[in-house]
Amino acid sequence: MKWEEITKSKKPDLEKVVFTYAQDGNVNGTTAEYEELEIRVEASLCDINDNYFFVLKSSTGWSVDNIEELAYLVEQSKKVLDEK
Repeated sequence: MKWEEITKSKKPDLEKVVFTYAQDGNVNGTTAEYEELEIRVEASLCDINDNYFFVLKSSTGWSVDNIEELAYLVEQSKKVLDEK
């Protein structure tokens, strides 16, 4: 079967998009030397186009100076879905 024939049928659903952000650790030393934040945009019932949620994970800690910094990262992650 050719690819063109395969894609004429139901296309696979996008289930998850993962973004990983990195920065230096905070000056208080309460996180790792390098901080890493993973933001997952996951589908609810395999329908990421309409029903998705965010999962934030960090095993190193993640420091922000204000809530707007964190909101910006989440919005940037969401923007990818809005543009597809």
